[in-house]
Amino acid sequence: MSTAGARVDGQTGRVPLEEYRRKRRAGRTPEPMPLADPTVDRPGGRVFVIQEHHARALHWDLRLERDGVLASWAVPKGLPTDPETVRLAVRTEDHPMEYLEFSGEIPAGEYGAGRMTIWDRGSYDTVKWTDREVQFVLHGERAPGRYVLLRRGGEPKHWLLRRMDAALDPDRKPLPVDLSPMTAEPGDLPLDGGDWHYEVGFGGARVLARVAAGRVRLTGPDGTDRTGRHPEVGGLGAALGSTEVLLDGEIGGTPPGLWISDLLHLDGHDRTDLPYRERRALAESLPLTGAHWRLVPSYPGGGAAVLAAAAEQGLPYVVAKRSDSRYRPGVCSPDWVRVVTGAGPEVAGSTGLEAAATRAGTVEVAGRRVRLTNPDKVLYPARAFRKRDVLAHYLAMAEVMLPHLAGRPVTLRRWPDGVEATPFFEKNVSRHAPDWIRTVRLGSLGGSRGAGSINGGAIDYPLIDDAAGLAWVANLAALELHVPQWTVGPDGGRREPDLLVFDLDPGEGADLVDCARVAVRVAEVLAADDLPVYPRTSGGKGMQLYTPIRVDDSARAGGYARALAEHLAADDPKRVTAVMARQRRRGKVFIDWSQNNPAKTTVASYSLRGRADPTVATPLTWDEVRACRQVRDLVFTADALPGRLAGHGDLLAPLLAGGHELPARPRLTDS
Repeated sequence: MSTAGARVDGQTGRVPLEEYRRKRRAGRTPEPMPLADPTVDRPGGRVFVIQEHHARALHWDLRLERDGVLASWAVPKGLPTDPETVRLAVRTEDHPMEYLEFSGEIPAGEYGAGRMTIWDRGSYDTVKWTDREVQFVLHGERAPGRYVLLRRGGEPKHWLLRRMDAALDPDRKPLPVDLSPMTAEPGDLPLDGGDWHYEVGFGGARVLARVAAGRVRLTGPDGTDRTGRHPEVGGLGAALGSTEVLLDGEIGGTPPGLWISDLLHLDGHDRTDLPYRERRALAESLPLTGAHWRLVPSYPGGGAAVLAAAAEQGLPYVVAKRSDSRYRPGVCSPDWVRVVTGAGPEVAGSTGLEAAATRAGTVEVAGRRVRLTNPDKVLYPARAFRKRDVLAHYLAMAEVMLPHLAGRPVTLRRWPDGVEATPFFEKNVSRHAPDWIRTVRLGSLGGSRGAGSINGGAIDYPLIDDAAGLAWVANLAALELHVPQWTVGPDGGRREPDLLVFDLDPGEGADLVDCARVAVRVAEVLAADDLPVYPRTSGGKGMQLYTPIRVDDSARAGGYARALAEHLAADDPKRVTAVMARQRRRGKVFIDWSQNNPAKTTVASYSLRGRADPTVATPLTWDEVRACRQVRDLVFTADALPGRLAGHGDLLAPLLAGGHELPARPRLTDS
């Protein structure tokens, strides 16, 4: 596919779908997989579908019937609703007509992994269709009207999408950008018998959340952008999809999340003049319950009981709101009353996590009190990323990270003075670990199999079992967690490897883009042995590829990996090397097969890295790997991870589902 329309085979009259099939594996995706190429039966086009696709990043797929297939464009921010708005559209591969009815979950690890639903569909009329311009009129329910797609420059995939008709809703207004939140007057519980609702307060940082086109932007009362400080909230945009809304709330609780207390603007219409009870009903009609965001509970009446319950839970105050009160931006109004519980002091401008740390120097995580010292210490100066932000990242990643840490002894790499200072590795934590941190006594990783530490002694490695363990790690400024490719058993004995790893390390003059190309070649060799492989960035300059395996001898993993690396180095000596010597790696990608040595470790998935920016060892889709054209395409910082998880889930989850028998050597190396 290189033009707006499908390529028709002149001899057969059929439209090839080889690109569509090449990107998908039959039996592993629920997407339709027709065996035969379609014929051109209705050249003018009759039907369309728009699908909301929660993939790597939320986007909308526009598909127009053309030449017996669905010509497709991915629109990151959705179809424009007025003629002034221009949206980017990316031409993708033609899809079979059966895709008109497709909705469902594309599994992790497959092309386009994520949830897909039908957003709109119907018939359409073609006004004009050339290689550079497509004009069409949609006859659907949610996006009817005339649109034009215009190709940008010489790049066949890059298009612009504009609405040509009048706005769908002529009264629609953009989300306001200069509002300040309404505030409550301090006082006592209302005694006038009026109609009041009661909400608990967490003493957190007040924010306004603007959600549009699946993206979230958080701002403080003074307009300061706080989005980067709270990456855990990013998934709210994907959850709301095409809904456009302005919400009032606070970042509070432990771990911190967005507690939503009011709705100010919804889908182009100001709602501040509605009574509180109606604004609340609108908020309750939206999907505002997630792992890191939810509506503050609102109780009609019963203020004394709500105040007592809040005090018992250690919450600092309750807000009483008149049920008929309008939202008055920037005003401190008697229609809202903040009633202090007396359970603890309020900490102005801080999150619930910050308040807890300020009061007691501890946070409660997974039922444990974990010490948090110097929470505002900046560990990444280039990004003003603090220790509390490290904690927030690890707590936000806990659900997906912990299964990959389970049973693996952890080596910590610590930066107590920040990433601009010298770090150190720590293995033996027996002297300072709290008694609830499980440890396992082993010989030092980094020496030969079964060896002890330098002085012949054993080392007590930590096992990170729960979110409290991650909080303990964060307090140590242990930005990086490193683990082996094997686990320990209940008795502390070392098991055989359950992971095969290929560590792709670019030499001088090579980069992450080169690693992506080599990764595809590694995957092709593994596929010949029916071995799946799952890619991940290192969070640094390279990549790792993982395959779940079953072996009864650890040497088998290293032998297989070495044979594969040497085969690819011989096959493509200008781009690949299997030799560690740095002078042999210039301009090449080193396939480091030696990381399968049981004495070695690799950085854990979802771990931060101690670099200038808080980059993360991030699981990838193969679609992302194949599409990589610039280093930045595969570099992700902590603020990007919640959104990726919302769209993809854990892309490395198949590593936890059981291993595959590993042959002695790759099949392709025998040819």
